[in-house]
Amino acid sequence: MHSHENLVFLPDSPYSEWIIKRCEELFPHLNQYVLLVDELGQPTRLRYPDLLILKNNQLESLEKLHLQKPFKRIIVNYHTPFIGHFLECNKDKFGQTKVIWIIWSGDLYKHGKFLKRAYTPLTLTILPPKGRFKNIRQGIHHRMLQILGKPNQYTFEKSFSRFDMVGSFFEKDTIEAKEVLGVNAKWIRFAFLSLEELFAEKDLLRNPILGNKIMVGHSGSPENNHLDVFERLRELIPQNDRVVLSPLSYGNPKYLDFVKAKGKEWFGKNFESLEKFIPRETYYNKLSEVSVAIFNHKIQQAFGNILGLIFMGTKVFLNPENPVYIELVQAGIQVFDYSQMTKEDLDSPLSKETISRNRELMQQIFNEEKIRSFYKDIFLS
Repeated sequence: MHSHENLVFLPDSPYSEWIIKRCEELFPHLNQYVLLVDELGQPTRLRYPDLLILKNNQLESLEKLHLQKPFKRIIVNYHTPFIGHFLECNKDKFGQTKVIWIIWSGDLYKHGKFLKRAYTPLTLTILPPKGRFKNIRQGIHHRMLQILGKPNQYTFEKSFSRFDMVGSFFEKDTIEAKEVLGVNAKWIRFAFLSLEELFAEKDLLRNPILGNKIMVGHSGSPENNHLDVFERLRELIPQNDRVVLSPLSYGNPKYLDFVKAKGKEWFGKNFESLEKFIPRETYYNKLSEVSVAIFNHKIQQAFGNILGLIFMGTKVFLNPENPVYIELVQAGIQVFDYSQMTKEDLDSPLSKETISRNRELMQQIFNEEKIRSFYKDIFLS
């Protein structure tokens, strides 16, 4: 029988190490951490006495070993069909247990019901359509899994109703989770990391903006909606005298190749792509060549990149539908509406006063004390 108050599910991510470190600092030895991996042979840096590493399909062993005594809280970082199956199969054992979902963006927006919301019509022309018969086959497959008592999409859908609370920095995430997935839970504002954990502030301050490149997106994933931005830039700078920089080190291979080809076709030698992962210091040096950054995501992605660029003094344009845009504007941080972008906007840098004010506001929102309070709101709820 366990002696922990909380059962904390974590994905195999570098961020999980930060989360455990913060939790142990604030609530030592109260948490049973479960790191879910695809294969047990995969290396992981995480080594903690209260860390249990399980394959996704091994959650049944957790049912036998750890549920004789109910936990006070089950905290789900990145919800998956495997965790959803676990929640549904054990719902009668939870008693007064509070079940809390910490949204990681991908577990909300990668859900099939959200995918079309994330893409512009132009992006959808690149992506292969999902065939009707493929959908039918998948539906039959998941019904069979449900009959066999295995993790499946239908049980996963039902599991969203088990959450009592949802933690996210973005209220819009919670609103959309309720509208699309039927989540009826209390919203708690939450952020994983302080500014110092997100990026080294001193390193960014040592890299003043020296160039006038225009950065488009942060990866090769379709959620960046690159082509709309490329077309807009062709309209605003027909003389093609600015370098367009696109980080494309990971993402959907077909989409990534298409974006790279279009960038070279439309901007020629003034198109630059970053196709390999580079050390953080080198990346900061590269960002100092950028005076404007455009993120055309309709969903919450690239939050750390956006904050780092704002802190450096880059002029950042965001899709107005993006929860990041909505929250930053409400906080008084000056970012710009991509849909209203003009050539004058691209040519005029931020004033020193605006840069200084943006930094002050970010430090107020994401300082160490504030992040600790976010964790306490979740773990003492």
